[in-house]
Amino acid sequence: MSDKKYNVLFLSSWFPTRIIPTLGNFVQRHAEAAALQHNVTALIIQKDTSIQQYEINDTIENDVRIIRVYYPDGNIFIQKRSAFKKGIHYLKENGGFQFDIVQLNMVWKEGWQAVFLKKKFKVPFIISDNWTGYHLDQRGPLPWHIRSYMKWVGNNAALLIPVTQHLERAMRKLGFSQPSMIVPNVVNTEEFQIKESTGTALRFLHVSHLDNNHKNIRGILKIWKKFSSQKNNVHLEIGGDGDLNQVKSWVQELDIEPDSISFFGTQTPAEIAVRMQRSDALVLFSNYENLPLVMIEAMACGLQVIATNVGGISEHLTNNPPHHLIAPRDEEALMTALERISKIDLTSKKKIREYAVKEFSKEVIASKFSTAYEAALKKSH
Repeated sequence: MSDKKYNVLFLSSWFPTRIIPTLGNFVQRHAEAAALQHNVTALIIQKDTSIQQYEINDTIENDVRIIRVYYPDGNIFIQKRSAFKKGIHYLKENGGFQFDIVQLNMVWKEGWQAVFLKKKFKVPFIISDNWTGYHLDQRGPLPWHIRSYMKWVGNNAALLIPVTQHLERAMRKLGFSQPSMIVPNVVNTEEFQIKESTGTALRFLHVSHLDNNHKNIRGILKIWKKFSSQKNNVHLEIGGDGDLNQVKSWVQELDIEPDSISFFGTQTPAEIAVRMQRSDALVLFSNYENLPLVMIEAMACGLQVIATNVGGISEHLTNNPPHHLIAPRDEEALMTALERISKIDLTSKKKIREYAVKEFSKEVIASKFSTAYEAALKKSH
């Protein structure tokens, strides 16, 4: 790996903005990791129906320069293209547009931006992706025009850096033929740390965007009703940035004991860390995934994890205590896993955390990015 400090431009279909502050937070974490060793700028375009004219916000967040271009409602193709061009022009006028490499995050829908920069400015790009839409067996087939578009973008890239081997295989099935290396999601191990839990209750946590088709929230609640009816002194905390009213209505419908469950809305990373630090186990009952950021954050906090064997989860989680890997939609297996969770000592928590630090810390991911950038640039020259 070279010690050269590259100028890297992040592009992404998903990224936190004032419209959805949590969308694509894993991409922002990747940018922050890359910024440990390189000069990183992110250019993000976002529709805002509340405005009448284009707006450009230029901020520095955790050593990453982020240019957010907000565009008003209108013809989506024209508005997006105009917003992107305004962002490029703004960069040229404010600091110059001299990038060594582009890191495209999420091919669908904004992959055209990276191809445009490659063709016009001869800047090579790599693809880091975390989209569950690649899993055609779990989410259903993509329309031919989307498959063709994604293949076109993918095969213009110099290198693929998916977050799991499972995702890499899914990209190959769509016709992506470029070389690849795996670079997983990143966790801020300074923020997500172990704290000894207090109290005697066995505390479980679920955090997500609460989409039932994806996360099987109703399945969790059905089994929680059964589990909490049989066990005393257990508690489930469930929430995130999705439809909490739907979750609460299912809780009422299933007649779950109110004292056994609580809810929370959209949280900052620091607030999520606090919730994890007072929990004993994370519960994921997803129908499909790649590598859930919340899972590796939980591991950094020393939590036991119950998760389904989908996507790349099994690449980092085995079906051995203290973790429990179960089949998707297998409610009986979820019940068994809940029953097997117990409080663990600090030594066991540290062992869980050690794995997260070794695999997902910012320093580790930054080094992987440096290797990827060098490989892509060598291939492109």
